[in-house]
Amino acid sequence: MSVLFEATGIQKAFSGIRALEDVSLKVEAGERVGLIGPNGAGKTTFFNCVLGVLRPDAGQVLLDGEDIGGLPVHRRARRGIGRTFQRIELFSDMSVREHLLLAERVRRGEGSLLRDLFGRGGPNADERRRCDEVLELLGLGDLADEPVEALSLGQGRLVEVGRALMTEPRLLLADEPSSGLDRGETDALATTLRQVQGERGFAILLVEHDVELVASFTERTYVLDFGHVIAEGSTAEVMSDELVRHAYFGDIGNIDSESRS
Repeated sequence: MSVLFEATGIQKAFSGIRALEDVSLKVEAGERVGLIGPNGAGKTTFFNCVLGVLRPDAGQVLLDGEDIGGLPVHRRARRGIGRTFQRIELFSDMSVREHLLLAERVRRGEGSLLRDLFGRGGPNADERRRCDEVLELLGLGDLADEPVEALSLGQGRLVEVGRALMTEPRLLLADEPSSGLDRGETDALATTLRQVQGERGFAILLVEHDVELVASFTERTYVLDFGHVIAEGSTAEVMSDELVRHAYFGDIGNIDSESRS
């Protein structure tokens, strides 16, 4: 594999308090990588630096070896970085298909989003085809015209994934996708993500508190604590690391990683 994404020496402080201190992380093409740590460890700050929401005080953000640190959020998205959110960010009065259509318009940089929101710019045949392809891929085809407020939380998470997929990401930043889901919904989401990734070939950087999901889903993992990377390596190695177990996981014992695929 080749390195798709790399952050090197990322530093960020707020009012003199270091949120990130020399954080370096890389993701190879098609890889699934975890980023874990306790609340306040700096995970969201790191994501925001990667996306361009925040500008780091030092360090580089590289995509395919190119420094994208000077690009705004929308241009990073068009270069191939997609994102889902910890708190679902959906419009309650819009349908599932309309959410994907807006993402497609943003990707193309065409049309007026305000016009679409007020219903005066219907999708053309190609836009509808692309939306329907992603909806079927995620098992949401039968819900395409349903308002998102009628969906379950798990289905809403899939709409967010679908919206991100419409931007044709090479790297998907998944921010706490299991938040609010029960174990069955979490397992179903993970299964769908594996299947979609297998078909589309993008890489995933997963921020997650659900240890079981991280252990079963990712191949490598980084651990942040107080803005520092305290461990990195294969997920099985990281999960069994004494420093990680005592500093973050507590006395949970060894995590069975045999289910990882």
